[in-house]
Amino acid sequence: MKLAREGIQLSFDISGVGPPEYVFVHGLGGDRTHFAPQRAYFSRKGRVLIPELRGHGDSDKPEEGYSIEGLAEDIAWLCAQLGLEKPIIAGQSLGGNIALEVAAHHPDLVAGVVCLDSGVLFPDSAGAVFEDYLEGLKGPSFADAIRKIVADSCLPTDHCRAHVEQTFLATPQHVMVSTFEGIFPWNAHRARDCIKACRVPVLYIQAAHLLADLDAFSELCPQLVAAKAVGSGHFLALEVPEQVNAMIDRFVSLYLPGAA
Repeated sequence: MKLAREGIQLSFDISGVGPPEYVFVHGLGGDRTHFAPQRAYFSRKGRVLIPELRGHGDSDKPEEGYSIEGLAEDIAWLCAQLGLEKPIIAGQSLGGNIALEVAAHHPDLVAGVVCLDSGVLFPDSAGAVFEDYLEGLKGPSFADAIRKIVADSCLPTDHCRAHVEQTFLATPQHVMVSTFEGIFPWNAHRARDCIKACRVPVLYIQAAHLLADLDAFSELCPQLVAAKAVGSGHFLALEVPEQVNAMIDRFVSLYLPGAA
């Protein structure tokens, strides 16, 4: 299904009956298939919205700047249009940053936030790695740069790698570059304010590589609950859905009983 916001068609899947209500937001280079296991599982328990960010999947891909703030406003707008009143917003990678942005600027909308291996407050040492990635994405060997990013993000044992690589390669170069360019500035200038402004329970599920300063996160957000998936690279919702789904279930039952 699609809805047009200011002329831009935003694609989404919606299924199930709530409450509870869940919104699953994929990361950069993803699409709605990155949350197929969660759709199957959580739509039996409540209402599930899986939007495709502008620039991704079947959503429009305009030649424009892409920012975490702008993508967050798309998510909040879709929730309003579809009548979701108090969803739990779960985001993988960049999707978790977007979820925090929505929670900070639409506090009456969000019941809780789940960050799935999101790059939030990552160390300065990551800057050099990200600069190399960005340089590759801007160049003529775009496909090779994509394959390297996906390979570096996955464990050798990850079965989802080929599927993830396919969705990344389907994302236009201008979308990848523009969105990627905004990640570090958001972390430097907005992440702390968004985390501090978030008043709802937050679950962070880490994968194999540490992408967040969870000590700093918890100082800014005392209600943070941290967990770690076993045997998965960055795309844990696809790779180990049985772990991710169970942890989200437990988080909701303990910290968000009112959401159900």
